[in-house]
Amino acid sequence: MKGNKGDLGNFFENFEIGRELSCATPRVLTSAETAWHIATTNDRTPRFCNAEGRVHPLIVYHTVIGQTVRQVSLNASANLGYAGMIWHTPVFHGDEVSTRIKIVGLKENSSGKNGNVYVETTARNQRGETVLHYTRWAMVNKSQPDRPTKYLEAPVVPELPSQVELADVPDWDGALATTEKTGGRFFFEDYEVGERIYHYDGMTVNASDHTSYTRLFQNSAKVHFDDVLTGGRRLVVGGFPLSVAYAEAFSGLENRSGIVAMNSGAHANPCYAGMTIYAYTDVLEKHDRPGKKAGALRLRMVAVSEANPADEPDFPLRLKDDKGRERYNPRVLLDMDFWELMPRRPR
Repeated sequence: MKGNKGDLGNFFENFEIGRELSCATPRVLTSAETAWHIATTNDRTPRFCNAEGRVHPLIVYHTVIGQTVRQVSLNASANLGYAGMIWHTPVFHGDEVSTRIKIVGLKENSSGKNGNVYVETTARNQRGETVLHYTRWAMVNKSQPDRPTKYLEAPVVPELPSQVELADVPDWDGALATTEKTGGRFFFEDYEVGERIYHYDGMTVNASDHTSYTRLFQNSAKVHFDDVLTGGRRLVVGGFPLSVAYAEAFSGLENRSGIVAMNSGAHANPCYAGMTIYAYTDVLEKHDRPGKKAGALRLRMVAVSEANPADEPDFPLRLKDDKGRERYNPRVLLDMDFWELMPRRPR
């Protein structure tokens, strides 16, 4: 059969509530992904650098996002947020990750140009064990902006959890890193609810780094690669500032055992090459979890561009616009609320 066989991907009009899809291509994760992740983000979390071969949770996250792009966000203008994200089972070098999705919400935006697509995502290893589950939503362009869909007047927006319940926070197996390996001196007992941790280190985004990082995870969304489409200003994939900020957050959280659940996340403003990323973390909750290997800290990590918030103690997360509505400060790149496992002080 003749004709163009190239795939334009799905536009907003192509989605249907309840539709389920398998996502190509399954991916075996190895030490190569770990090395590249370190090379582009400078992440130094010891648990994901040692001989155990445990894959960094954010590598798993990027892999799964990349697998869903062709079906969900090839024509997206932005990835907006996440809810209820749990890394149920650790991934180790040599494990194969595959992903399925289900469309659970559709909301056309008033501009008529695009709409928000809500996607329940489940990734499993080669043994069928769930390694990552969450819902994300992305703003996807319409193919015919002048023709409204039924989701303009009757949007379907799923009820999403505001946070992962403490009882659902996983307790990963395996030995925890020692202070000799982490270089850290603070343990679960040393963190206080309400304290803010400034991480000080900044990192400027190089065009080559963020582009290579996006390709590494087979994320082919057009806005990250096409200078013609973006007018010469390619959007940095939202997971890159997340990974950079998490790497920066090692300073002050050196004994951390790993992010295991994300309560919510917002890509507050776009990131572009040339921006410098800084981060700070607020301690929202702490739970000892008797009988578990480590306590749980609920943390809020904020990535900020252009100037170090450590030098601005009154840095505002939100600002009011000229109509009195609260919006994220334009310098805020992302706002992530997650659970981190933190070992108790050795006795």
